Amino acid sequence: MLRAIEVIIEPNGVIRPLEALQVTTPTRAILTLETQPPSEPPEKGSAAAILQFLQVYPLPPAHQRTATEIDQQINEERSAWD
Repeated sequence: MLRAIEVIIEPNGVIRPLEALQVTTPTRAILTLETQPPSEPPEKGSAAAILQFLQVYPLPPAHQRTATEIDQQINEERSAWD
């Protein structure tokens, strides 16, 4: 079975998956690198910096919510104002 996941490769060669990955035995994999030219880091506190942070340090699955769940909580909070 093939499965694609996104990873971060540190300069020292350590590979960090960006999502939960569980294997029960040693597993072979093929790593495809997406090369990008070096760029300036985003301005601290900017939307780009926040998005970059979330890509490197994603929320654990237990803390992720769907758009429907977020909308439901917003509606519950709005209803509580009355």
